[in-house]
Amino acid sequence: MTMDKMDLSSDFGECENGDYTVSFNAISVRGERHKRNAEHNQDCFLIGIKNQIKYAIIADGLGSCGNSHIGSKKGTELFEKMVNEHLKYDNVLSEDDVRRFNQRFIENWKNLFQEGGENYDTTLLYVVLLKNGVLVGSIGDGMILYSLKNEVVYIKARGNLFSNQTCSIASTNAINYMNGFFAPLNFIDEIPIIFILATDGVSDDLETKNLDALPVYLYEELMKHGVVKMQSLIEEWLLNWQTQNHSDDRTFCVLTLWKAGEFG
Repeated sequence: MTMDKMDLSSDFGECENGDYTVSFNAISVRGERHKRNAEHNQDCFLIGIKNQIKYAIIADGLGSCGNSHIGSKKGTELFEKMVNEHLKYDNVLSEDDVRRFNQRFIENWKNLFQEGGENYDTTLLYVVLLKNGVLVGSIGDGMILYSLKNEVVYIKARGNLFSNQTCSIASTNAINYMNGFFAPLNFIDEIPIIFILATDGVSDDLETKNLDALPVYLYEELMKHGVVKMQSLIEEWLLNWQTQNHSDDRTFCVLTLWKAGEFG
């Protein structure tokens, strides 16, 4: 397989967090259409752990915008920066707190560009794990799902809450389309927990029955083979993606929490 550095970006890691272990795997693959046209991957992601806060952030630049690959990169970087500067590990966020945080993010992102970002437009998905719960949000299309003790919650399916192909950060009144909530969660009582985020280049091709099985499958593979082999599995999966639907960029991130000492 021939690849250059524009075709693939990835990240993975693992750490102990008190009573549980956290691992993360992520990959973004440039779609076939962009390869043929020598264009940039318009998806971007950041995933990791800092100051005990765990997060996964994905942005999918709009194909109609000439600089959306820049807008998506700046979007993930800005959101990560705001998480580290404005959120504390022990925060419990109200609905108003979440809306203000999202509003500030939208305003700060638009202020990065003189023209307000119209030519840099992008969607955004995020999951942020704090001590007492999870902050989840999105503007635009893509997928967020999570599994608590093997019960799968597919957030996009909730009245299409997180899916609106015409909505993006540069939209007029974007805050009205940027959904977000903080869900109190006792992680110790619920583990194993699997959070999955993906751009529509992945999510649009997955059938519901496969989505329901995906968290359990990934968790079992992680337990059997470890985080490094898990990364190889995901990379092989996305690099050899077989679909008749489209040739879009593909980005996939997974955060997994399980009981300390359970693996290895």
